[in-house]
Amino acid sequence: MIIIKKYLEQKSLLYQQSLISYCTSGSGKHPVICLHGFNESAHSFAVLQNPANCYTLIAMDAPFHGNTQWKQGLRFTPVNLHEIIHAILETEGFTAKTPFSLVGFSLGGRLALAYYEKYPVAVKQLLLLAPDGLKFNCWYWCAAHTFIGNKLFAFTMKHPRWFIQLAGLLNRLGFINTGIKKFVAHYLDDERIRERLYNVWTAFRYFKPGIAQIKKSILLHQTPARLYFGKYDTVIPPERGTDFVKGAGAYAQTHTVEAGHRLLQNKEVQAILKEGF
Repeated sequence: MIIIKKYLEQKSLLYQQSLISYCTSGSGKHPVICLHGFNESAHSFAVLQNPANCYTLIAMDAPFHGNTQWKQGLRFTPVNLHEIIHAILETEGFTAKTPFSLVGFSLGGRLALAYYEKYPVAVKQLLLLAPDGLKFNCWYWCAAHTFIGNKLFAFTMKHPRWFIQLAGLLNRLGFINTGIKKFVAHYLDDERIRERLYNVWTAFRYFKPGIAQIKKSILLHQTPARLYFGKYDTVIPPERGTDFVKGAGAYAQTHTVEAGHRLLQNKEVQAILKEGF
């Protein structure tokens, strides 16, 4: 086995035609499933130490990320995620009915929300870090769910300069903030990242969280849901958490910390997560 950053042990399993890479830490009785953000990998969760061995942390490389070799084409669904999670849990010695904590950062938050909507009984608690998917994104919807939008998206990933210039113009006109403009420029300036972005946005289009239904499930199943946001995050601002917890009773709580979008690098968040399982 390969040891990653001292804390994570890298493993893999076959799922249909694909090879799923994941990492584990600890051997506690309570499993914690971690879903990373865009252009990251399971390694992102190496910051979550498990010195008391209270839980088993399982972080998987999403399709088109890390060492996962996804062979199912541009299609990745909550059902696929469910089957992969349970295959990993069984491999790690847990039963199919073992409830787990689900942690999602950014894009991983969108996956976690959509997963919980479909399989709420499987999740003991939700911990979401600057989660995507709380608000309807017309750009994403057009690019991933419409024929013309997806064709334009594919063209833009091959010829990104016009879109980077458009983002600059929209920023100067006040339609998007500087953080979004920098986000666009950062990700579209690298050909490999552009290809990954197209693959991910297209393949992950089936993860469409229904926020109203998720709130109902949180109330019905009394699922603790904690959301963390960076005070200076211009990509996914804290206000989205405030809107989400309305109507979810006392089971959903939102917290703001002194950080930007990269919450896993924040010492306060690391301490909270280590104590939160």
